[in-house]
Amino acid sequence: MPAMRGSQLLGPDVLKALESDPSALDPEVLEELHAEDLAEFVAELPEAEEGRVLDALPLELAADVVARLPLERAVELVERRGHERTAPLLLEMAADDRADLIGELPEPLREQVLSAIEAHEPEVAEDVRALAAYEDDSAGGLMTTEFLQIGPELTAAEAIDAVRRLAREQDIESIYQIYVVAYERLVGVVSLRDLILGAPAQRVSELMSENVARVAPEDDQELVAQTMARYDLSVIPVADAQGRLLGIVTIDDVVDVLEEEATEDVQKMAAMVPIEESYFQTGFLQFMRSRLTWLVVLFVGELLTASVMHRYEADVAAVMDLVIFVPLIISSGGNSGSQSSSLIIRALALGEMAPRDWPRVLYRELGMGLALGSMLALVGFARAFMGVAGADPLAMGLTVACSVVAVVTLGTLVGSLMPLMIQRLGLDPAVSSTPFVASLVDVLGLFVYFTVARFIFALAL
Repeated sequence: MPAMRGSQLLGPDVLKALESDPSALDPEVLEELHAEDLAEFVAELPEAEEGRVLDALPLELAADVVARLPLERAVELVERRGHERTAPLLLEMAADDRADLIGELPEPLREQVLSAIEAHEPEVAEDVRALAAYEDDSAGGLMTTEFLQIGPELTAAEAIDAVRRLAREQDIESIYQIYVVAYERLVGVVSLRDLILGAPAQRVSELMSENVARVAPEDDQELVAQTMARYDLSVIPVADAQGRLLGIVTIDDVVDVLEEEATEDVQKMAAMVPIEESYFQTGFLQFMRSRLTWLVVLFVGELLTASVMHRYEADVAAVMDLVIFVPLIISSGGNSGSQSSSLIIRALALGEMAPRDWPRVLYRELGMGLALGSMLALVGFARAFMGVAGADPLAMGLTVACSVVAVVTLGTLVGSLMPLMIQRLGLDPAVSSTPFVASLVDVLGLFVYFTVARFIFALAL
């Protein structure tokens, strides 16, 4: 059985003490608690109490706790504490967390906070302004400027000494990958392991790898995550078009990106406008707006099914058994379209295909639709042939069978090609959501079904 950490044993007692008398706690005891646990505790406190708890924590730990709070709560905390009391906390934060929080502050307070920071450390304020210039969902918005860089002319021994010195002087987020820079250009990367195992007199230029995977500051965060996953990286450099090293993106930020992107895609595929807050933090009206928009669009689209039914009213009146199989036909097409759409959207998200691959997708899904439709058609034919009362059993069976093959094939083609077309237009393929594809195939399926029925029953007469 694994041993429990000190924070797990002390946690409940320390948290109770924090509630009763925060100032009486020994800072060394508080440091035994994980910042994430403290952040969860602080987030549940009344606003009047959170300041007392933070003041009882060592400054570095308090900064880590604030960085782990929900962004909205952290912004409210800064607004209540004011810029003078907040500046020391912000100076202890990681560069990317600091820039994210300051970027969310209202304009007057943001400038006050930056001025307070500038009075203590001007270069930090300049760094925040530089990071704030990038979009939040870009590599520049994710990156931190706290990284290690050395020159290629150093020996392994000199490089290790430099890493040790820089890591002590600066709050470096990752020391395992050291970037090699010459004339302000990124020329290579060397791992701490290679420096340690290399001969002391061996040059960094001999130990480094010149093939460095990198991203540009304007690259979308999803591309950053894909690149890191592709090359199995825990950290990736951000360099501009001239090759200047601007910062790094670390794996902890990418995990947040993957969670955010997956949540957004799931919500879009469920025909919702994406929401940023958690379920219980989202207001009723905001939830209503996020769900109502697409529901109205889909509802109006489904009204077209009534138009199709009205157009074939005479055929339905002549053969009432046709109505029995309407749910079967439209559900078969909608389900097959939803399956294809989900597969293609996921493949696009993982970078397994691109819009230019549409001929291969068309060929593959056409065969899949015909094969699946034919298997379902056998069941449908048997049910229609044996289960109708007034209509010609053979004509009814052939109508259902042929319609199922056509509608399932149509569903797979629409479901697979629509996401490719939408991405080709520069939009998010997740907007071709499962309900949207199903609604479109429902309308087309009814049209196909009644057209096939009219043709087959005309031949049967």
